[in-house]
Order: sequence, then structure tokens, then C-alpha cells
Amino acid sequence: MADVVLEDLNKEYDNGFHAVSDLNLKINDGEFLVMVGPSGCGKSTTLRMIAGLEDISSGELRIGERVVNELPPKDRDIAMVFQNYALYPHMSVYDNIAFSLKLSRRPRSEIKERVSEVARILELESQLDKRPAQLSGGQRQRVAMGRAIVRRPRVFLLDEPLSNLDAKLRVQMRAEITGLQREVGITTFYVTHDQVEAMTMADRVAVISRGVLQQVDSPMTLFNEPDNLFVAAFIGSPSMNIMEGEINRNGQGVKMTLGSQTLSVPDEVLGQRPALEGYLGKKIAIGLRPKDLEDAAVVSDHPEDQRIRVSVQHTEALGFEIIAYFDLDAKPVISRDALELSDEEVEAVAGSATRMNARFNPATAVRSGDMIDVAVTVGNAHFFDLDTGLAIRS
Repeated sequence: MADVVLEDLNKEYDNGFHAVSDLNLKINDGEFLVMVGPSGCGKSTTLRMIAGLEDISSGELRIGERVVNELPPKDRDIAMVFQNYALYPHMSVYDNIAFSLKLSRRPRSEIKERVSEVARILELESQLDKRPAQLSGGQRQRVAMGRAIVRRPRVFLLDEPLSNLDAKLRVQMRAEITGLQREVGITTFYVTHDQVEAMTMADRVAVISRGVLQQVDSPMTLFNEPDNLFVAAFIGSPSMNIMEGEINRNGQGVKMTLGSQTLSVPDEVLGQRPALEGYLGKKIAIGLRPKDLEDAAVVSDHPEDQRIRVSVQHTEALGFEIIAYFDLDAKPVISRDALELSDEEVEAVAGSATRMNARFNPATAVRSGDMIDVAVTVGNAHFFDLDTGLAIRS
């Protein structure tokens, strides 16, 4: 195994397009790191540079102690799994998994032992005589992974490996890939556009946008402490509600203004985010996670001065929760990159109210058209500078 270090890595194409800019990232020995971002953000380009399938324009790439910028893919001791499996249709599962070992002329006894071990780990022992066409999508993905790990590489690279599977199988394969990585302990770099995959599988998540690394942290740190508006909007499902607002101090304490509505701000909010003192009375971006908005009728002990009055536009019953949508007359703050919106789409919503989404307890009796009070957990609010997009904390 080995760690992978990217120092000031850049990829610029002949047409001037800068796909990856000054990327600094370390994937620790044995770590499962997932890079996530919208389509075209540079994540697959990064993976292909690590693999040696894309030339590096500038910067340094190390695998272990060795600089590999100029090494061909076969000499980097890495293995890849693609989204289309890339299996040999005329070969059996056994021969697909064993292919790289046969190519390197390993002894027949060693090949049999290593293929059997991988088949056991991946629960493919009863499928070894079959051909890929006889397998399910999930089994084919397992074969592709088996072919990669049987080589015992130093680094495992996965490029959107679950995108061709149906929703139920993706959930199953997420758990299987994570368990497999823990068992074999190979340093793993996984790229996906699906933030749910990233959050449920990774030791750490690297969020990238337009070729620029935004934040690298544990999944829960990204969720609870996003460094900027892009990460705040991109991480979380449903996504964070972000709108313009103000924080002010008057004789009655500290207040948060969202459109025509005012909420009381607990003392600890400014204590935990001392930089907010410099923004009192100024327009800022305020973010509220859907989990921090609840039907006040379900939590009757919630303070009266930390509620907003809204008209419910629509609800979605999911069994374990109700997703409620309503409008708030505060100007929305749109992260075009995170939501993959065009300039025209951003302009279309920029002057309208903010469409909010909330995760209500299934015990709620709320229905479309109801006028209700929504309890806001103000202490969990997120604050961002409107000009820089950076989080306002300390």
C-alpha cells in the first residue's frame, strides 16, 4: 500500500481549458477518499492523471515515495474499475479475474490461489465458470473489482463504478465496496457525482468545483461545517435552504431577519461564531438545513420567537418523514455550480422568494395549502459572506 500525494497539480488542454487548477491533496495509506462534484468539475480528470491516462500539465504526483508524473500506467502499480465494467465477454469469470496474473506469467498455482481468495471475498465462488452475459449487473461489477484487486495493487481507482446500476443495487453495492475496501485495506480514490455515495462510503470526501478543490473533510464535518456556499449547497439531500438575511442586535437581544420574518438568535450562536459580530446589520447568506425545520405542532415546546409562519405549497410522504415545501419572502442565494444551473436559470429565480424544503416528523398532519408555524433550530444556522461565499465562523 501507499499514500498518494498531489502537489499543485494542473491540467490544461491545448484549447486553453483549465480542467484542474493547483490541486493539493493527500490520500493517506489505506484510506478510502471520495472526490465528488457536478459533471465537468475535474474529478475524472484528476483520477485519470493519477492513473497515467492523462498527462499532467504541471505539478507533482507521488505514489509512495516515487514521483510518477512520467511513468506509464503499467508501471504505477495501480488498478482501475470503470463504470462500464470492461469485462471480456468471451472469457469466464475465472479467466477475467485471472487475466492480469496470466499476462504477467504468474505460476498457475499462485493464480488459482489468488483468484479463489478474491472470489471468496466477493462471493463469486459459484460464478467462476460463467461468462459476463450470464451475470447480473451487480455480479459483473464484482468481477470488475475482483480483476482489479487480484493484482494486489498499491492504489485502487474507481471511476463512477455504480452509475450503470439501478437504485436498489447501487445501495447494496455501496455497502459491498466499502466493506471490501476495509477488508483488503488498499488506498482507494473513488470519484462520483452522487454526494450520497460520497457521504456513505468515504473516510474523507474531497469536494471539487470547476477544477478547484473546495474542501476535504470527513462526511459529517462537510455536512455540519461547510467552508463555503458551494459545499453547503452541494452536500446534503434535500439541499440546504440558502437565502439573504441579516443579523442585528437591539434592546431585545440578537435577531435574525429573513424577508418579513424575524427570529430570536440564541446567545451561543455569536459565541460560537465570533466573526458574525463584524456582519451585524449587513446582508449575509443564511443557510438552514431541512432537518432544522419542523412542524411546530409536533414540537410544541419550541420557543415562540424561533418560528416562522408559512403556507405549505406541497408535501411528499416518504413514510419515515414528510418533505414539506413552502415559500419564504427572502431573496434566494443560488449556487449555480452546485445545482448545475445555467446563468439564465439563476437570473430567473434571483428576484423571487426562496422555495424552502423541510423534513417533518411523519406524525405531522400538515397538507398542501395549510398555513402553519415552522419551528427553526436557529442555533444550527449557517452564515456566509455574500461577496466571497466563505463561511462566517471565527
